[in-house]
Amino acid sequence: MGEAAENLNYDCNYNMFLAKIMLSNLSRPEDRQKAVKWMKKLATCNRSIEEMKLRNDFMYYLVVNIQQGELQPPFTDNPPTSPLPNIANLLPGGIAEVETNEMGEPSSTQQTKKPMLYENSPDGGAFLAAQPVPRCGAFCYLAVVAREPKHD
Repeated sequence: MGEAAENLNYDCNYNMFLAKIMLSNLSRPEDRQKAVKWMKKLATCNRSIEEMKLRNDFMYYLVVNIQQGELQPPFTDNPPTSPLPNIANLLPGGIAEVETNEMGEPSSTQQTKKPMLYENSPDGGAFLAAQPVPRCGAFCYLAVVAREPKHD
């Protein structure tokens, strides 16, 4: 698995640390217990790179829920005893809400909406998409544009 696995484990451990220190944000003891169950479940999901990526997606959304002080689905239920399902099917606005044709494939008539930043960018977001994204911290982009002075 190598370096990719090491990076995925680093991200998971960091989010696990955040989740543990913010558990007190959850006011209901039942929510804290469910969050701990999810953390224990996610800690065991490391059999393949794909499973680790999925685990990290769940871990990220669990941290967001704990930070907001309230658990949202799928974390309102106990974690599954089976392998993790695809998180996109569980989260609001995920794949489950995409219009599909009779074969269960995404509809070809459906328009995929780009993020507003890409829509308003003169190059369609190509420059931003090519920029490195830090593993920790923030990414900031500032553009300064000069206009030709108006001559009367």
